[in-house]
Amino acid sequence: MQLLTIEDVAEMLKVSKRTVYEWIRAGKLEAVKAGSLWRISEEALQDFLVKGSRKSGGQE
Repeated sequence: MQLLTIEDVAEMLKVSKRTVYEWIRAGKLEAVKAGSLWRISEEALQDFLVKGSRKSGGQE
């Protein structure tokens, strides 16, 4: 299992780090805090993306 940083996720999704922090705070993206650093598993990111695509999938 690989753990990603806030910066990694922000860069991958082309959003700001602040947006990633907001997703974590809102409980939309699962993350683990190790000391003062946040880490996101690849599985948690995949789950987040799948849930997001399901919500927006029927709305155009």
